[in-house]
Amino acid sequence: MDKIKAAVIYLASGNSKRFGQENKLLQMIGTKPMYRYGLDRLIDLCKDHEGFEIIVVTQYQEIMKQTQYDPITTVFCPESKYGISWSIKAGIKAAKDAEFYTFFVADQPNMKRETIERFLSFMADESCELGCVRTEENLGNPVWFSKKYKRELLSLTKDQGGKKILKKHIENARFFKVLEETELCDIDYPKEMQAMLAKRGKSS
Repeated sequence: MDKIKAAVIYLASGNSKRFGQENKLLQMIGTKPMYRYGLDRLIDLCKDHEGFEIIVVTQYQEIMKQTQYDPITTVFCPESKYGISWSIKAGIKAAKDAEFYTFFVADQPNMKRETIERFLSFMADESCELGCVRTEENLGNPVWFSKKYKRELLSLTKDQGGKKILKKHIENARFFKVLEETELCDIDYPKEMQAMLAKRGKSS
């Protein structure tokens, strides 16, 4: 994976509208908040790969304070409250000379380290210009773009995400199949959080 320069952009900036009054990203799962699961796995994976830069985008001061250390670049983006396109653009602008951009979301705490590593290796080793993870039926996050799509990514508005561009150029996309659909589940509602915690409790 070291032969290319890729920005690993971690989107920790959602509004948590469906979760209620609390910020779901800061909800504790075991000993740490939800957003730390994916981020810690990325830090562990990327620390030995000089070509990969981790960029965290957030609108939350608490997350900003907790992520201001090497090897992370943290971008404060209060405009994220207006839609995910603002977070995407902030991450790209912070990436400087990256040849590729890969976007991870902070509300998928079940994604395994092995899955993340295999996805990044698959995309990087083939220098794929476009792609994402998928199950049998659905496309999911993370998503991967070459700098060929930088202008289109920067043209996104409001709550438009990168999947709009991926679907527009679907013929150029490569897909990494994930067998366990639970790895790609976003935690959007309190009942989903409760179900996950209950399942973790039974398996511990």
